[in-house]
Amino acid sequence: MKKVILLHILLAVLWNSVTVVAQDIPKRELRGVWIATVWGIDWPSKAGCGPKVSERQRRELAELLDRCKRMNLTTVYFQVRSMGDVMYESRLEPWSAFVSGQRGVSPGWDPLEFVVGECHSRGLECYAWVNPFRWSSGSDYNTAPDREWKERGWLMSHGKYTVFNPGLEEVRSHIVDVCREIVEGYDIDGLVFDDYFYPNRIPESKNAPDYKLYLEEAPWMSFGDWRRANVHKAIADVSAMVRDTRPDVRFGISPAGVAGKGDTSADKWGVEHCGVKAADWQFGEIYSDPLGLLYQGTVDFISPQLYWATTHPTAPFGELARWWSNSANLYGKHLYSSVTLERLEKGDVVENVRDLRRQVETNRDVTIDGNLGFVIYSAKFLPKVEKMLSAGPFARRSISPQVMTGAEPPRAPECLRMDGGRLSWKPVAAEGERGIMRYTVYEVPRRLKLRDVMAEDCDGVSGEFLIGVTYEPEFETDGRKDCRYAVCAFDGYSAESAPAWIE
Repeated sequence: MKKVILLHILLAVLWNSVTVVAQDIPKRELRGVWIATVWGIDWPSKAGCGPKVSERQRRELAELLDRCKRMNLTTVYFQVRSMGDVMYESRLEPWSAFVSGQRGVSPGWDPLEFVVGECHSRGLECYAWVNPFRWSSGSDYNTAPDREWKERGWLMSHGKYTVFNPGLEEVRSHIVDVCREIVEGYDIDGLVFDDYFYPNRIPESKNAPDYKLYLEEAPWMSFGDWRRANVHKAIADVSAMVRDTRPDVRFGISPAGVAGKGDTSADKWGVEHCGVKAADWQFGEIYSDPLGLLYQGTVDFISPQLYWATTHPTAPFGELARWWSNSANLYGKHLYSSVTLERLEKGDVVENVRDLRRQVETNRDVTIDGNLGFVIYSAKFLPKVEKMLSAGPFARRSISPQVMTGAEPPRAPECLRMDGGRLSWKPVAAEGERGIMRYTVYEVPRRLKLRDVMAEDCDGVSGEFLIGVTYEPEFETDGRKDCRYAVCAFDGYSAESAPAWIE
């Protein structure tokens, strides 16, 4: 009898601990992954043309996206432009050698079109990842567009690194046109830039390749401020284009992980000093000032590269995540912390996996108003953490945080039907000609009263009952007789409608 009682006690404790863990999983949390295509870091394993290579490339992408869905991720950051080359059919820039094997040569299919479709069929958001300025890290490209850019004087080098010169208005307009081509041509959910701007440690002297341009443009400013202003102009122009073209497409940036020190830009933008010991090297070495972008409101989210262990002596993850969360919230923007799994290639793998879990939990602890997210660099490491994340902090599905626009949420779906396990409904019209519309689907045990399944923070149906997201007005369920189902329209701003129920 004592053994039976003890067993019941242990089971109760275990159940309570599982329940607490489940309750701690937020309904709204962007969970993303960077898929790096430059140098084939994550994809493809083999570049080239022809049916066999193309089929292998598509199969690898599909398998990767299957893993993302199994892990309950929400979002894919797919690198579509890394060196002034592209992973889609473009009238402006050459095909990437990283997919076809030769710069300027078509692989015979469109990877971005494929990825968008495959993401959406799995209920995943697809963000196009763009490197706005990088042209080369040592190669001398010679396709027709490359030759034209050289002749126009658009390129600027320091050491082995060559960029499109951010100080030229023509260059900034070209970057806007490239991004417009992506935003208009593909049903992406978001656009994200990373942290490649000016060449590292380019001099601020007469020897600088852009010194003459600086004197012509703004000699009353410091050289560094002029360069940072050029980066801000380019990002502001892209932001304006996105808002004019498809306003519910999210636009953000992923800067280096330390910014806003007392000796750089914190005071300028009215933000508390970042208190870690690590330096804000990006401010004076690549002329990146992400606080200025938050202040100016030209990005919807910030995804700083917090690529250090939780206990790092000069750049501890927790302190940085808290500072970024406070800074983003000050300007009404979202924080989606980027973390790296590159440490899994060396050192104590078990401890590094545990540290990843600590970082997920820390990121949740420091969030303000639920505007949180977590993006993993990079996709090739997912197999090593899939089990831990899927059984732990990502055990439940989530949806991305809502962008506060003041607009009315979408109307609820109508005419729900259940045929076998197939749930369907009448499509809900999106706002605008190219507006994004998705649907969230919930499965709720009939024994529960409806008032008991709503989220305590008034955010619709509780996330514990979320079983999927779909871009189509239908969804395959288990068709359980002991459950009722709810469907909400879920727009590009991640606003949910009231639930529509089917008994």
